[in-house]
Amino acid sequence: MKRNKKANVVWQIILFICTVGFAVTAAYFYGKTVYDMVKIGIWVSILSGTAVFAMSLGRVQNTYLFDNEENPQRFSVLYLLFLAGSVLFPLLPVSGWPYLAVFAGLLLFSNSMIAVCSGSALLLISVLLTESKSPEDFLVYFIAGIIGVFLFSCIDEKFHVGIPLFISAMMQFLCLCVREVLLVNEKLQWEMFLIPFSNILICLILLLIILKVFSHLIIYRNQDLYMDINDPECPLIIELKNFSKDEYYHAVHTAYLCDRIAKRLYLDEDATKAAGYYHKIGMIKGVNDWNNVGEILEENNFPEKVCEILKEYLDGKEAIVSKETVVLLFADTIISSICYLFAKDNKAKIDYDKLIPAIFKKKEESGILKHSNITLRELEEMKKILLEEKLYYDFLR
Repeated sequence: MKRNKKANVVWQIILFICTVGFAVTAAYFYGKTVYDMVKIGIWVSILSGTAVFAMSLGRVQNTYLFDNEENPQRFSVLYLLFLAGSVLFPLLPVSGWPYLAVFAGLLLFSNSMIAVCSGSALLLISVLLTESKSPEDFLVYFIAGIIGVFLFSCIDEKFHVGIPLFISAMMQFLCLCVREVLLVNEKLQWEMFLIPFSNILICLILLLIILKVFSHLIIYRNQDLYMDINDPECPLIIELKNFSKDEYYHAVHTAYLCDRIAKRLYLDEDATKAAGYYHKIGMIKGVNDWNNVGEILEENNFPEKVCEILKEYLDGKEAIVSKETVVLLFADTIISSICYLFAKDNKAKIDYDKLIPAIFKKKEESGILKHSNITLRELEEMKKILLEEKLYYDFLR
């Protein structure tokens, strides 16, 4: 963790120096006066400094999307490419700058605040290097960029990008058309839509390239990893089996219920299922506490989402907040309760219609769910799903 923190700080310093250096150097080659160069340097320093602060804040608050905090080079490489573009964009017509791709691309490898701050710094460089230096030019792309950031921030492991692509492209096209009609030409001619339309095509091409890289580095990499760790024959699970067959089968049954519930509630079923499999994995180190579980997860490069669920569940200092952790809580409790009753009497006839509601009532009254994001409707649906699994519980005998 210390090495990752140091790498983040180093990258932040490099990006800040490169941003200010590129901006001032570009201003010199664009023939700006010394006064303009100093002004550009000051303004860019303020915005890029804000972006650096946003990076540090995101690391402290753990708000980076996916596992980007552990891989700062992804954002840094993309940012440097866009930085080079920002000093070249003034050579194009203002309506041809592909800043939608810049803002959305930066978001995918950081978080919303970082994307807005860093994208604004790059946009400011392009605006200050143009001859007009119109504040409306900054405003048009800033509004379109923020819309893109908000829309693409909803992307999850399912990788549904169609709606964000379409809406963000249409909003940038609208903003550019408003600029052309109201601020530049002040009259309607079909030729004025040519550059905005070309802009959207270029943005879509760039975004598709960025999304392809993003899916390769993050989405599909995690899916392949989940396929490995959610296999009951995974070496780590087999290690638990060798330690205790009872705990192994408990984990397998818990994972089954987690998967069933998460799918019906439209939660992250891969992460929830993995949490079901590995919530007992600390036992291979002697004690099943968060310290041992967290160490094993880190050694095996588990997805961040799984680590968050298990930390909430196993660390007594953490309140249960996420819905996936609530699913794990009830799946584990149901399996434990039924196994306990069968251990006392293997031929016992359990009244699940009484047992499962009683477990829900006890958990709700204990206050363990008071900080969670789960809704009453979702709790009722969860209870319904668990009651539907009566035949499956016979496998626990």
